[in-house]
Amino acid sequence: MTHRPDRPPVQPRVAAVLVVLLAGLLAGCGPAANRSDDANALGSVSDHLDDSSSAVATAQLAVRSSAAGRLPAVTADVAVGDAAETATGAVHGIGTVVLSSADAAQVRDDALDAASAAVGPVAAARTWLGRPSSSADEVLRALDDAAAALDEANGAVRHVLWARTAP
Repeated sequence: MTHRPDRPPVQPRVAAVLVVLLAGLLAGCGPAANRSDDANALGSVSDHLDDSSSAVATAQLAVRSSAAGRLPAVTADVAVGDAAETATGAVHGIGTVVLSSADAAQVRDDALDAASAAVGPVAAARTWLGRPSSSADEVLRALDDAAAALDEANGAVRHVLWARTAP
């Protein structure tokens, strides 16, 4: 590198300060920034659980309506396909939330378990829609169980969230 006479050379101390400032700025954008606010993170977990619950409810409605002959198979398949994507997206969303406290992390892990367990029944509903000659009872029972687990997990998240935000 050649020295330009119109520019003074950068002092090593100035360069070191700039590097430290840049590293601090980048660290503020990483997981440590997420850990600093468990209340917002728990709110995000709750939102993802709501998405998962919505996916299960969509699958329940599609199976019930299809079994009753009130919903064309193509429409039901599209609805449950979208529900399956929503359910898997919720699992991914919950899995990426970083929490700093052990109790909040445990609630997040329980929420992740409930959301993960809901994906299977939603996928089973789509499979059932492909061959609806069998009874829908087993599929609906699994979806009901998934809905109950999601409600329980969301209640636990909201309880911890309330405890953190209450005055």
